[in-house]
Amino acid sequence: MITSTTQQMLYRLNNLNKEQTRVSYQMSTRKVLDNGSDNTEVYKREVYIDDRIRTYEGIKVQIEKTTAQNNVSDSTLADAKDLLTKIKSEIMKALTDTTDDEARKSIAINLEGMKENLIMLSNESVEGEYLFAGSDSTVKPFTLDNETGKMVYNGDGFLRKVAVEDGYYRERGITGFETFFYPTNTALKGETLNFTEGQRVLDQNGYEWKQPDAVETGGTLSFEASQPIVDDAGETWTLNTLIPQLEHATLGNIPVSYVSGNTYEVAVPGTVNSLQINQLIKVEENGKFSDDVNDRLDISGTSPDFSVTVPNIDGTKFEAKSSVFDFLDKTINALNKVDENGNPVTSEEAKLVLEDSLDGINDVFDAMNVGHGKLGGRNSVFEVSLERVSTKITQFDVLKTEVGSVDLAKVAVEAKALELTFTALYTTINKMNELSLVNFVR
Repeated sequence: MITSTTQQMLYRLNNLNKEQTRVSYQMSTRKVLDNGSDNTEVYKREVYIDDRIRTYEGIKVQIEKTTAQNNVSDSTLADAKDLLTKIKSEIMKALTDTTDDEARKSIAINLEGMKENLIMLSNESVEGEYLFAGSDSTVKPFTLDNETGKMVYNGDGFLRKVAVEDGYYRERGITGFETFFYPTNTALKGETLNFTEGQRVLDQNGYEWKQPDAVETGGTLSFEASQPIVDDAGETWTLNTLIPQLEHATLGNIPVSYVSGNTYEVAVPGTVNSLQINQLIKVEENGKFSDDVNDRLDISGTSPDFSVTVPNIDGTKFEAKSSVFDFLDKTINALNKVDENGNPVTSEEAKLVLEDSLDGINDVFDAMNVGHGKLGGRNSVFEVSLERVSTKITQFDVLKTEVGSVDLAKVAVEAKALELTFTALYTTINKMNELSLVNFVR
């Protein structure tokens, strides 16, 4: 009997110790659960809420970073527009009758400096990411082509997307095409788009349409039977699939190798400097030419003036665009009374170019202003999203407290009850220890 009573006492004491451990943990940490197995339903809710908090905190960090980059883009474009205003003022000054050739050369030097400032702004970066590069922010947007001496845009017409909500993304920033390029010609469905050599052609969705690079003597050009081929002189060569060979009425024939399906290859001979597919082909987001035959437009005309017929599809809009740097090069050359090759031009010819530049600077400014407006609209999306995400994090923090935090008043009552129970139990044990064997038997 003594053994049974002792075991019961130890069992009750062990249970009280467990309760004491639980109450002590809850009072010190203010958490309901020590182990997930204590209450699987509460634990499951805690895991879900923690996951939501981590998700939205990650989204908030991305939005804050994007907002900072967008703010820099906004101030950068404001500075660029200020420069364009000054450039316009300089062009107007150059067109006055009181400005002589030496003064125009001084203006040209001034515009060179402004051009350098624009280049610096166009290559602005934040935390190692270029702001106007498009989808790949690691690519430097504008670089100098040492062969042509012109600034080349290395980015694309697409924007990176940033999460603004779990599973929802929005485009951030602005591309170089939208800010440092201006449209020189626009064509809708079924119309003819005119463009010149060096201009960039984009459709309504931001896809660029490019002519594949020419393959020079000694290289191999791969093409399909339906694709027209031209040489460096602009002469068109016709494919004879029976022989097979490329044929020209006066220049002769060039042997062709059949590859497979509809594909052929030609080794460019020394009789021509280069061969090229005479089409504008849609460039996909991955930077590769589209394989879809519907994404090809035959080119008409000879260098430097070309044209294509825009697809007759509702909503189609093509634009030929020139960069602000090409515009400035042309203006600076006119101020120095030379053409793009450095050859002298007359005062009358230079003046005509400057008059065109005065009209062109308005187009450049308008295009940048439109791009700035687009950026403002995108910025507002992220500002609203940041407020919404911050609110959700606060709500989940409150919910986490409600679900996972202990009721301190309840725990205090339990702690007091345990204290009284411990006191009573130890008093009982003490009384039992005071009993003699005789008294216990009695």
